[in-house]
Amino acid sequence: MEPAKYRDLRLTVWQRQLLTGVAVALAGQVYLSLWAEGFRVSAAAILFPVLLIGLMEDHRRPDTGLVTGLCVLLIRVAFDLLGDIPLPHALLIEYPGGVFYLCYDILLCLLLPARQATPPPRLALSLWLCDFLSNLLNLWLSSRFTMPASLLPLAGVALVRALTACAILWAGQGYRQLLLRSEHEQRYRRLFLMTASLKTELYFLKKDAEDIEGVMSNAYRLYEQLEEQQADGDLNALALAIARDVHEVKKDNLRIIRGLEEDVAEAYDHQSMSLSDLLYILEVSTRQFLGKHQGDIRLECRRNLDLPIREHYRLLSILKNLVTNAAEAIQADRGRGSIQVDAAAEESRFRLTVTDDGPGISPRAMKMLFQVGYSTKFNEATGDISRGVGLPAVQYIVDELAGTIRVESQPGQGTAFFVDLPLSAVTGGEML
Repeated sequence: MEPAKYRDLRLTVWQRQLLTGVAVALAGQVYLSLWAEGFRVSAAAILFPVLLIGLMEDHRRPDTGLVTGLCVLLIRVAFDLLGDIPLPHALLIEYPGGVFYLCYDILLCLLLPARQATPPPRLALSLWLCDFLSNLLNLWLSSRFTMPASLLPLAGVALVRALTACAILWAGQGYRQLLLRSEHEQRYRRLFLMTASLKTELYFLKKDAEDIEGVMSNAYRLYEQLEEQQADGDLNALALAIARDVHEVKKDNLRIIRGLEEDVAEAYDHQSMSLSDLLYILEVSTRQFLGKHQGDIRLECRRNLDLPIREHYRLLSILKNLVTNAAEAIQADRGRGSIQVDAAAEESRFRLTVTDDGPGISPRAMKMLFQVGYSTKFNEATGDISRGVGLPAVQYIVDELAGTIRVESQPGQGTAFFVDLPLSAVTGGEML
């Protein structure tokens, strides 16, 4: 369903018909006068089918031709009156031009009831017939009911105009398809990034579920010990209430996890994505993250070959977290720098290296780098502090894939993360 703001901007049928009529009538003022008085050869006969099919879509009544014919007649007569041509004579010489567009639309409705789904050869033939027969009627009326000696010039003009109109329609359709593909790709990237983020959050929700289970077990053991020691009844009831409440929190947490897993578990999980596409999505998302500062931080992604990546969500989560951390570190330091991502498959291993020329990491921070909740990011303007789950998430994903991660950094000289994964775990056993 279209948003209300776009629905309100759409023209009504009558507005589109009037727009078609006025546009064709004005275009018809640039013309060549051939064969008979009032008979014009112009580009308006090209514009008319383009607007009729493109703007009116599958409108199956010839009322657009009627509106266009009236507009053409009125505007042509108005110009004739400005040239001191009497009204009766002006109507006599201009009415065949109006009849042309009415006849054209009637024939098009008969030949092409479903215009949008018409194959190109049939479309070209139909437009040629509409143009030729309508032109024939126009010339017959303009010549005072006298048929021309040769119909070949008329057929030639109709063929040129029909093919030109078809070319414009096909070009417009190709452009719309290109825009549609681009929009679908953008939606796919947004969905992919959102799903990758949700899957990362799921890791921590599952870990929280394990911690909640431990708290509940401890609370219940405390209740049992108090029972054995015949402690005060209020303490027993409190311990039991805590265990019961924690159990309810655990159930709610598991319900959320199951709901998220149902939403994202099947989203492209069984499809492979090429490494080149994955790195392209990483570049796009990084540019969006940097916004107006994307010119200050250069991201370069390199690979030694292309691969089908089955664990695309996990790999993107690893790369996105490492690249985002590097970008934020550079922004917090001097604001300008570069980040390089290298992906290489060697024998049975898949290696990722993310390096930056940022401020580096202090020895103290290096010791706590992968601990949940630890973060060096603090916004002095808002007072917000990072949750400190990015690098722990990377560590968690790398462990799940049976890989290793290490970091090398010197303060003031940049940072490098090295991720080593089994190639089969990343590709699912597939190879290009």
